[in-house]
Amino acid sequence: MEDSDNKLLLAKIEDEVRMAIRDYKALGTSFYDPSQAELVDITLRNSDDILYFRFGGHMHAERVIFAIYPQYMEKPDPTFIDVLRINWNSQYSQVEHRDILGALIGFGIKREKIGDIIMDHDFAHVFISKELSSFVASGLDRVGRAAVTIKVIPSEELVLPEPNVKTIRTTVAYPRLDSVISACFQMSRSKAVPYITRGKVRVNWNLVEKPDYILSPGDVLSIRGIGRGKLVAFQGTTRKDRLFVHLEKYI
Repeated sequence: MEDSDNKLLLAKIEDEVRMAIRDYKALGTSFYDPSQAELVDITLRNSDDILYFRFGGHMHAERVIFAIYPQYMEKPDPTFIDVLRINWNSQYSQVEHRDILGALIGFGIKREKIGDIIMDHDFAHVFISKELSSFVASGLDRVGRAAVTIKVIPSEELVLPEPNVKTIRTTVAYPRLDSVISACFQMSRSKAVPYITRGKVRVNWNLVEKPDYILSPGDVLSIRGIGRGKLVAFQGTTRKDRLFVHLEKYI
């Protein structure tokens, strides 16, 4: 994120903290990606007179909101998010994540009001700010060229597929971004470097343009237009001092 974006985000959070205290109520923020969420967490951690927790509608949510409430209040129920189930006929139409996101934004929904979009064979679950769920469910009937039906479902009906990942165990010379990108996405380092220097690579949702950036276990890697992976662990060294690395590539 740019510094100006960070300042706007933190100013918005500070306003929401003041509002929760002033109005004696719990409120839910917008959805934030993991990079933004860390900044929000630091800000809220240093705020007096409020408590908070984060959630995104399911256990492994990437995009989360924060529930902020005065210290004297009991912890509120996480009722700020609804789940939409979007169905289409897979015999006639193919729908992808970007199609659904594009349709929602084209329908007038801001990105910050949309959480994770979890795809399945012929349906998807979309986590969305509660105040917008009925509007989308009653008004949006097409995603790209596909006719869709949309309904708000209760959380007990939510069943999510396990993430589809490929486990990769190999060795790298150094824990550098270019080396790990090369191993995870099965390309040469010479091919990996331009992706990094041209601004197409993110680490934990932050843009990184230095091939020698040092990675740590748990870092999430993404290349625009290529895919996403995760550095799970370093697991010792070979006799020639290469690092054993455990990676996961999302497929």
